[in-house]
Amino acid sequence: MTLHALLLAALLQSGLEGGPIPGLFRCTEIAVRVVDTVDSSDARPGDFFRFETINAVTVKHHIVIPARTMGYGVVVIVASAGAGGRSGTLVLEPRYLVLPSGAKLGVVMDHNIGDLQRTGSSGSAPGYLGALPVPAIGAAIGVFNYFHHGKNIAVKKGTIFEIFPSDDPSVEHCQST
Repeated sequence: MTLHALLLAALLQSGLEGGPIPGLFRCTEIAVRVVDTVDSSDARPGDFFRFETINAVTVKHHIVIPARTMGYGVVVIVASAGAGGRSGTLVLEPRYLVLPSGAKLGVVMDHNIGDLQRTGSSGSAPGYLGALPVPAIGAAIGVFNYFHHGKNIAVKKGTIFEIFPSDDPSVEHCQST
């Protein structure tokens, strides 16, 4: 084991498991990418999704989070597309990274940089068409919308977003910096 790995293992065994990494600023932006596509057509609330770090994160020339460190998040809100032109909706929330020692490091998404909240297109005809003063147009638009499905939405494999390496409420101020 390297000196860094021994130091990290000692810190984690001393009761800091899942806590912030010493020397790593909690507002450090870490670029990550989605590993598997998540689609509103088949996802369920509570399902997990995977993401991984793109680059290594260092503190004083020591790698504290290696590149390709796996992380996990949860599907918070999902609705598949439906009749009446209703679009699909998908909201994902990253939860933690699994460090090489096996410890979990809680994370929070940087909403300034990325967004894992998506809504598909409705598939409905524009509402203003039904307001045109042409006989039967409003009824035709209503019938079209009733039988037309909206589109599901997917967060594709490779989608990039950023996280902060802490799930402490104090990282809320990082969102505005």
